[in-house]
Amino acid sequence: MNCLNCTNKNCKLNAKDCNGSHDEVVAAYKESGAVPLYENADKLVAGGRAGSLSRVDEIIEFAELQGYSTVGIAYCFSMEKEAVRLKELLDETGLKVLSFRCTVNGVKETEISDKLTGGVNCNPIGQARAVNASRADLVIEMGLCLGHDILFHQHLEKPFTVLAVKDRVHGHNPLKALS
Repeated sequence: MNCLNCTNKNCKLNAKDCNGSHDEVVAAYKESGAVPLYENADKLVAGGRAGSLSRVDEIIEFAELQGYSTVGIAYCFSMEKEAVRLKELLDETGLKVLSFRCTVNGVKETEISDKLTGGVNCNPIGQARAVNASRADLVIEMGLCLGHDILFHQHLEKPFTVLAVKDRVHGHNPLKALS
């Protein structure tokens, strides 16, 4: 598929199946139990609400709609100040907040690879394992390095959303590179 090359946009404009998977995909939503989550996600944008909530507000409302009581923050140590502020905002809503810094377990780079020479660095597999062992219903990711985020996602077994991606050049707003 190459949706960027599509000129008719029939999937969106006319509900046309462009790759022959329509019925299989609809069945997957129903068979997997994803319908309530999908409905709750829709509530955040339906009825003209799109653009009326910040991403943090959306996360808080979504957690409430899903009946989540415990949220985990998986963050890079370089965003600890922002993670503390997020925790404060979540605490105000009554959510229980757990937090997981990227340097959990104190793993040195040289313990992972002889080709690396630095000290304690990010440990995305350990971070994911710590989150998985917790009671977090939803994980909010903040600022994990590229590559580390991929490893984190590969090993995470809980629902997650990304609040911030790391982009040191553009103040953690990677879309700026496209303007």
